[in-house]
Amino acid sequence: MNNKIKLVLSFVFTCVIFPVHAEEGGEWITPPGQLIDVGGYRLHIFCEGSGTGPAVILDSGIGGFSLEWIPVQRLLSKQVRVCAYDRAGYGWSDPGPSPRTTVQIVEELHKLLHEAGIPPPYILTGHSFGGYNMQYFAKVYPAETAGLVLVDASHPEQSERLPELPAVREKLKTKELITYYQGQSTFALYPEDLRYKAMRILSLRKMYQTHRRESVNFAISGQQVIAAGQLPGVPLVVITRGKHVWPNDPYGEMLESIWQLMQKEMAGLSPAGMQIFAANSGHLIQLEQPHVVALGIATVLEAVRHPDSVSLND
Repeated sequence: MNNKIKLVLSFVFTCVIFPVHAEEGGEWITPPGQLIDVGGYRLHIFCEGSGTGPAVILDSGIGGFSLEWIPVQRLLSKQVRVCAYDRAGYGWSDPGPSPRTTVQIVEELHKLLHEAGIPPPYILTGHSFGGYNMQYFAKVYPAETAGLVLVDASHPEQSERLPELPAVREKLKTKELITYYQGQSTFALYPEDLRYKAMRILSLRKMYQTHRRESVNFAISGQQVIAAGQLPGVPLVVITRGKHVWPNDPYGEMLESIWQLMQKEMAGLSPAGMQIFAANSGHLIQLEQPHVVALGIATVLEAVRHPDSVSLND
């Protein structure tokens, strides 16, 4: 398979592309959380709620940012501290150094959590490409990981296992990138009180630039997750979309089948793993059915708080 086609195909399920750029010199929107220096550049983290037990850390897919987790945070804030952050270059965070791979991203997140005074262990929650980062974090910092929630997450082998789409080849002739998640439809998924702010931030040039920097390293990040070894035996919930998003043709059906198989495989990565389906969602479950994501996190939280009385395999 052509390497350019494999690259595009590998992150079809991780990103949103926004073709309109906001004016960089315009009025800046005040971040809802803190900007923390992690070594000459700042990362944004926004925490809500309190409670005993591990904090929940939320990471988005390629092209996403912290604001998309607000619906989930609102549902969980009475139970636990829930923190969404912007990877370097997204949202309110400064751009970070290259290469934008999972190894680099996780080291930045680890330092951010320490500098922000958020003590481990954590319930790590990652959507799409964010699932790479949270799996890697759990592998290299097992003592700091209480549980793991993967939200329609990328499988570390998906760059190799998803076959070539004819539509990808056709689009590449015009040098366009492929995505099934266009900006206009994504804005509509945000709660009304967040929609303007999301539109403004998602159209910033740095968001698009960071999207490209992460995308070119997508397959490398997957290999980094694999090379880090096995997940610790912590409670694990895999949340999988219920709606088909690939084209309605034989190729699309093949891709759907492979995607579902990879989701099932990830649920088996921990002896304390289970899978939940978001029947009415496409890829962006945290915006389409945030209560399902909140349920998955609450399930892991309960298993962490009461390990002797809760079994995810029941």
